[in-house]
Amino acid sequence: MKRRNACFVMLMFSVLLLCAGVPAYGERTVGNLSMPGVKPWKEEDGQIYVSLPLSHYRHKTIRLWQNVQEEKYYLFLPAFWQAGDGLKLWTKDRAALSIDGVSLPSGKTDRLDPGLHSLEINGHSYVLEVMASANIPALFIDMDGGKLEALWTKPYTQQAGAEAMLVDTDGLVEMEGRIAGLRVRGNTSADWVKKPYQMTMSQSVDILGMGSAIKWNLLSNWSDRTLLRNKITYDMAAAAGMPYSPESRFVDLYLNGSYEGCYQICEKVEIGQSRVDIRNLEAYTLYEPSQEERDLETIAELTKEDPAAGGVEVLENGISLRGYDTQIGTDDVTGGYLLEIERPSRIYASASFFITRNGQPVTVKRPKYADSREVEYIAGVWQTFEDALYAEDGINPGTGVHYTEYIDRDSFVNKYLVEEIVRNYDASSTSQYFYKDADATDMRLYAGPVWDYDMSLGNPIMNPRTNQKYISSVSPYGLFAALPMDDFSIWYRLYEHEDFRQAAAGAYEDTFLPLLRELEHGRVDALAQELENSALMDGTRWGRNKGEDTRSRQQDYWENIRHLEDFIRTREGYLTGLWVDGRESRKVYLDGGDGDLYISYVEGLVGDVLEEPLAPEKEGYTFVEWLNGYTKEPYDFTMPYDGSDLYFVAKYQSDADGSTLIAGE
Repeated sequence: MKRRNACFVMLMFSVLLLCAGVPAYGERTVGNLSMPGVKPWKEEDGQIYVSLPLSHYRHKTIRLWQNVQEEKYYLFLPAFWQAGDGLKLWTKDRAALSIDGVSLPSGKTDRLDPGLHSLEINGHSYVLEVMASANIPALFIDMDGGKLEALWTKPYTQQAGAEAMLVDTDGLVEMEGRIAGLRVRGNTSADWVKKPYQMTMSQSVDILGMGSAIKWNLLSNWSDRTLLRNKITYDMAAAAGMPYSPESRFVDLYLNGSYEGCYQICEKVEIGQSRVDIRNLEAYTLYEPSQEERDLETIAELTKEDPAAGGVEVLENGISLRGYDTQIGTDDVTGGYLLEIERPSRIYASASFFITRNGQPVTVKRPKYADSREVEYIAGVWQTFEDALYAEDGINPGTGVHYTEYIDRDSFVNKYLVEEIVRNYDASSTSQYFYKDADATDMRLYAGPVWDYDMSLGNPIMNPRTNQKYISSVSPYGLFAALPMDDFSIWYRLYEHEDFRQAAAGAYEDTFLPLLRELEHGRVDALAQELENSALMDGTRWGRNKGEDTRSRQQDYWENIRHLEDFIRTREGYLTGLWVDGRESRKVYLDGGDGDLYISYVEGLVGDVLEEPLAPEKEGYTFVEWLNGYTKEPYDFTMPYDGSDLYFVAKYQSDADGSTLIAGE
């Protein structure tokens, strides 16, 4: 097939994506449904279907998306569609159709270019907008019986019975197979209107050269307007030589013919030959959980009332854990384990876990339903390392062994650097993976793989308590992962040790700095250009594009890309100054008035002019200025720094009555 030329690609964006007056995050009406965001429509007699040719004997059927409020239809075409390809349109009730005044008695149209068209259905006129993807494959998932509503209903359950077909940009079927289970995945991300999924195939398949496996994740990247932050970080980790960094590709996802947007299909973090390749202890751990144990949310509620009722045991050494009385088919319980640091609020919804004496919650991801002896063993390994880590000299007071003897330091250094470079909001609290193989192979703990970076690289994150931005998450300046976010922050404790700081600085200069400069000099731009068509389709589908015309929505997309590039450039400059050039950073305590005392850093020596920290946001108030926290006088950022402690409090003016509010008063 001939591919689109550059002129045609430009033509694709010379269209009106959404009518004026529809808010970017506002209410959208689809079919007869009105809801926040956009969700797929119900099956209606008036639903228009489109048949896309794959070859002379095969086709795929997709649906037009109708926005009733706008009296407008959208057709989202995959990249393999060609401008000259014929399309067949029809409805269940065989309605009379015409496009641009041309009747379609057989439903067949020989040409339907991207852009705006007039559509008539039984004499009623609508606007039809055609958009086409480019450069990325299309993934079609067709569920038996069309049970989409059940898929999105809480509690999220796995739906069996579906077919998957992956079609490349040339229209060739890359992969085809039966899906044993499809479910919504994730924690916070599961509540987004654009759902992330886990796809479990009936048999192992190789998808786009990423290795053969049964389970695959489909990341929605809802919180990331660029759709690129996860991809950039995973690829950076892989280029740095970090083992088991997830491979990923972008696809356009169609569920039962409904275009769901641009997704990132990637490897699942799990133990396996093409994943985390260590001994799989779960294969030796036999346990059939009860229905109550499968319903982890129920267990979490029980635990809040009574830890014992939730299966939590407190050992004499102060470690709390949940394990099971299983049949273990091996005497060697030294590995392998896949672990994840988790938030205290979520830990009790984990099947197996432990909490250290210092309060660090750790989920035992594999084995999922681990024997109590297994959990006690791996908890002891972690606690021994943690006791050394918390010691000022890094030596475990009970064993006399330095913390570096318990871990593979290089993997911890590299993992820390990824978290710090991208300024990952979750760095100290969740989605932090670790693993340990059997002692016969390796007795040490390893950090990794990397996972979950949509809330990083300057992406504004909202404080769920105040609904305001975390001021520390968007600034490209200062250390972040190494801050004492919690008393048990592992990266903070590691960075307190001089040997770790030196190792981090060396690895940054030798390995990560060249990768960051590649991102600065065209890598991000190249990825964005490759994804642009699909990203604009995604933004239109989910009502996230800003502006009233194609040009302004394109501009909005590229503004988000430029913000990402600017963050990377500034972040690199700051970290290079700190770890390569030896510049000093000053710790700053910031009181924004929401009950939290933030810690940040500003660059500069005594005598330098310091950069003003980002202004916090407070509902109902306008930020005025930073005050010296000790004197309550305005801090003059035009004056040279005098070397004193830096403690700032925010001053606000009420939007209602103009009164003054000073944080902490």
